[in-house]
Amino acid sequence: MALASIWRFWMVLLFLSGTLSLGCERLQLQQVLNTETLSKLNAMGGRFPRQCIRERLDLKTKPMDLVRLSEGLQAQDRIQIVHQTLRHISKIYSMNLGSVTWPRDKVENVRLLLDRQLSELEECVREPGSEHKMRRNSAIQKYFRKLRKFLKQKGFSDCAWEIIRTETRTRLQQLLFVTAQINRRN
Repeated sequence: MALASIWRFWMVLLFLSGTLSLGCERLQLQQVLNTETLSKLNAMGGRFPRQCIRERLDLKTKPMDLVRLSEGLQAQDRIQIVHQTLRHISKIYSMNLGSVTWPRDKVENVRLLLDRQLSELEECVREPGSEHKMRRNSAIQKYFRKLRKFLKQKGFSDCAWEIIRTETRTRLQQLLFVTAQINRRN
């Protein structure tokens, strides 16, 4: 537990130091909120349940690599990727949560943190313009559409939600690196 707290603190300091130089003031808080969301997501359900391992194979989508998707892009395009990803994650956690075994207050904390991240990014996001940007957004939409479909096909089972939580955790970790890339460019 102490090691996780030290890691989170280190990550916040590392990312916050570069964020202060960005033109969009709302990005200053993004790394802190993302790290806190990850922490709450981890605390929400603990380790991945063994009984869900077999069901994980039913998710017929390859993992999305947001870091690779954002390579070589301008800061504004990376911000768009962060925004789109958070919007889709928030949408998933607004679906039928009736079968989850997680404490309701912890789920609500995650949802509130996701909403806060989105609201902090709103003023930073410009209108999509380029065809390349639209293809990127399409890849993000397609990935999250498959996750939502998986949840529905599995009847929003507790194992399906655990798989989604694992996917969410991975995407949020990737967003930390995408934001760090924005910081390095500025």
